[in-house]
Amino acid sequence: MNDLFTDELILNTYLFCQKRLRPQDAEECAQDILCEALAGLRAAEHRGRQIAAFHPWYWTLARNRLNLFLRLKYNGAAPLDAVSGYLASGEDPLDGLISQEEVSALNFALSRLSRLHREIIIEYYLRELPIETIARRLDIPAGTVKRRLFDARENVKRSVENHMETIGRSAYAPASLQLFGTYQFPKYLDKISDLMTRQIFAATAKSARTIREIADEIGVAPVYFEDKIDYLLENRFLKETSNGRYIADFIILPAQASADFWYASTKVFEPVGGEITAAIRSVEDKLRGLGFYGSDFAEGYLMWLWYVYACQGMSNVMQSAYRASKPDVPASNGKDYCIEGVVTYPDEKIIRPDEPPKAIMNWSNLHNQFRTSDYRFIEFGNLYEAEPFGDRDSVLTDANIGLFMRLFDNPSLALTGTDEETAAGLVGKGFLEKREGGLYPTLPIFTLEQWKEMQNILTEAVQPLCGRYMEKIAALGESILLPHVRPDLYHEYVNYTMRIAFWPLHNVMWYGMNAGTLEIPGDYSRSAACTMIWYRK
Repeated sequence: MNDLFTDELILNTYLFCQKRLRPQDAEECAQDILCEALAGLRAAEHRGRQIAAFHPWYWTLARNRLNLFLRLKYNGAAPLDAVSGYLASGEDPLDGLISQEEVSALNFALSRLSRLHREIIIEYYLRELPIETIARRLDIPAGTVKRRLFDARENVKRSVENHMETIGRSAYAPASLQLFGTYQFPKYLDKISDLMTRQIFAATAKSARTIREIADEIGVAPVYFEDKIDYLLENRFLKETSNGRYIADFIILPAQASADFWYASTKVFEPVGGEITAAIRSVEDKLRGLGFYGSDFAEGYLMWLWYVYACQGMSNVMQSAYRASKPDVPASNGKDYCIEGVVTYPDEKIIRPDEPPKAIMNWSNLHNQFRTSDYRFIEFGNLYEAEPFGDRDSVLTDANIGLFMRLFDNPSLALTGTDEETAAGLVGKGFLEKREGGLYPTLPIFTLEQWKEMQNILTEAVQPLCGRYMEKIAALGESILLPHVRPDLYHEYVNYTMRIAFWPLHNVMWYGMNAGTLEIPGDYSRSAACTMIWYRK
């Protein structure tokens, strides 16, 4: 017995108390823990029992004695020596520990049950209601109650037997999940951008899981995320399979596969920047001839805008051709959005090529819609919301769009004091400039008809480039990405994953910045480059 109470154990016991108590109390509490443990060992030996796992038993006892010390010493309940813990009641300390461990395991197991299984366990065991009454209360058949009661018992039994061994890696080191979506997707972002939701997506990316399995993987009891599951099901981010299992209802690609594809596709798209530039210049006169506001701006400034729509036209042509080769695939997923994710699990290390392609740039395309007394439709497009530009998506707002459009109509408009302050803010952001005695917008402004015609002109100009690139990018997708796509999500792959894959803007913008075809702002934080407005009165 004395062999268990080593100098190391005694020191660690004191350090355990020292971290949690005032210095003058740590020694007293440590001595109490050691005495109580020694008494417990002697009691067990006297009864002919052995403590097989001494250290887990010892440190559980230490935590219990520390908690008791804190309650009594600092709350004034009684002096410490007036209470002898387990032994005061004649209870074997080993029995007490086993009971506590069992209760802990049972609570853990119950917390992992789904809402319905928990309700049935509570109704049957705690309220002692008969099967028929439970069935009526829950509005389900009695046979379903029996089956789910059996399932719940089996789940509890397995969880108790494997207490804490089923916790997944996401409980301790969350996965990193990036989400990308179409124009309607941002309205859902507030509901799905939290860490817990992303861990649910990561846990259900590859295979369907029960509520208990999701809970084990992310280390959170179902009671804390069941309402979230309901929202994700209602809005089709998850879907339910047979037997109460849930699976992500959109493509989530492994980060390594995503990186491999983008490096390979960037190599394919290396010549596209020069080719698209030549195509745009071949129709520049037509574009300027549309007569939109800003049609006389410098070519390098308008190229920020034309590059985006030329790439969009090229992507649309390639996507249409690719879709035509998949006639049996539905054209829509029935949602008002498309979404895709890229997941990196904590134990993964992404392997990069020794010489990664340089022409990779991040970007996003953000839009806001407005209405004023003079304009029934205004859309502000921030077509390159990425570094080195700052956040420009909120420059034009409901509060200032009316003044901005009045200045568009009449740059010499007489301003009130409040208007002058608002206009000064837009000048500071680079969206208005003072010249010729007035305030003029610095971004291109189109009627809806001019905007559509611009897209048509650019799409027609880049169409001859599309066939060659479509075949190569499609082949890369099928070899690198498609093996990671579940069969039930193949339509998402065809309609959305490949649509993104056919988008060469990251190459084209890199080319423009390095080849000198883009006018580089002197101050990116005060530039309206690559923004625009289209409207209808």
